[in-house]
Amino acid sequence: MTDSAGAVRPVTFRPKASLRMGLSLSISLVAAALLGWVMTAPSVRAQFTPVQILTLLFFLALLVGLALGIGLSYVRADGAGLRFRNGIKTYEVPWSQVKAFRYREGDPWPFVLVRSEVEQRPLLGIQRSDRAYAEQCVAELRERLEAAYHAGTDRVVPSPPPPDDPLA
Repeated sequence: MTDSAGAVRPVTFRPKASLRMGLSLSISLVAAALLGWVMTAPSVRAQFTPVQILTLLFFLALLVGLALGIGLSYVRADGAGLRFRNGIKTYEVPWSQVKAFRYREGDPWPFVLVRSEVEQRPLLGIQRSDRAYAEQCVAELRERLEAAYHAGTDRVVPSPPPPDDPLA
């Protein structure tokens, strides 16, 4: 977690299974669209208007964007706090704003509980489908949070972890 000089070494977590799924789905969709266009008879292709073609391309781009958005999500932890991308939106949360990490059995991804108007945010860069890797990632994030509180740089008393309330 720290290097030989005592500085906190940054670490980045990325979903492995979701990235593979996003890439394979995107390649398959584009290949199927191209194959479908090439296999369509020229007389039928000639009947498509530019607006119809643009509509089909828009939906293809939307599906590829969604698949890659999930697959290219990440969680980066360093001495300052967390930086994570969920789809196309990137968030930065200093350690002083992090209460805890929630990752209960059955959760598809962990959540970071923060001190703000939005009390929790999903961490899509760590996904349950990665199994033991996901557990290791969350354990390291919890260690880093504890180290940040004990370092005294944030001068924040950590909140106790949330209770395991099945209705929450």
